[in-house]
Amino acid sequence: MYPLLISIGVALTSALAVTFSTPKDPLYFSGPFLGLILFVATFFLVSRLVGKKIQPFLEAAQRHAGASKVDQAVEAYEGARKYANWQLFLDKQINTQIGILHYAMGEEEKAAEFLAKGYPKIPQGPLVLGALLYRAGKTDEAKKALEQGMQFNKDSAMLPNLLAWIHEKEGDRDAAVAVLNGTSKAVKANAETADNLDRLKNNKRMNMKGFGQNWFMLKFEVPQGMAQGQVRKGFRQPPKNKGKQPKKKDKKKKKR
Repeated sequence: MYPLLISIGVALTSALAVTFSTPKDPLYFSGPFLGLILFVATFFLVSRLVGKKIQPFLEAAQRHAGASKVDQAVEAYEGARKYANWQLFLDKQINTQIGILHYAMGEEEKAAEFLAKGYPKIPQGPLVLGALLYRAGKTDEAKKALEQGMQFNKDSAMLPNLLAWIHEKEGDRDAAVAVLNGTSKAVKANAETADNLDRLKNNKRMNMKGFGQNWFMLKFEVPQGMAQGQVRKGFRQPPKNKGKQPKKKDKKKKKR
């Protein structure tokens, strides 16, 4: 990563310069200290400048995504990728955002491909990836994706609840209880988590409906009043009469 290399270069150069220019001076030992200060300052400055270059691409992507222009949003994210060597984890973050966009469009194979190379600190990434893998019959891989997401998102209630739900579906209620018992205080204080843990301990099925859209978007269950396959408003849908010729209006005037 370029900012890191530049910062190390500046720090080493300054530290060595001070050290060798004052070999018998009390300032001799200040070289490493000065190098550390310059390392932090240089890294912060370069990262900030690069961030300003990236911001317009991210804003454009969010604007296009909000208008359901997924192709343009993906193009904007890809445009920011040229700065991947200048900002830590940018490439992985872009993969996650593009994967989520593909998932919203129903392009699940593309979504899984990008999310598998995504950034685990964005909780929606491992959440959607885990759901996709489980629905594809890859149970162990789904569990692994969710566990990794939990490591980086300690306060996400949805990730451990989905993992516990998968354990329950696979007939391992004890593992499901262990997952929810091992969560952070913030997650345990979550009403849905507390309810599901109580249900598991009393041999009842977990109820994920309380998570609302975060649950229904995973397509394991359809909300009441919505038909199977119905798309949430805001996601682009193909035209209904694609390929059909519109009916011609009868231009003949009615006789009086």
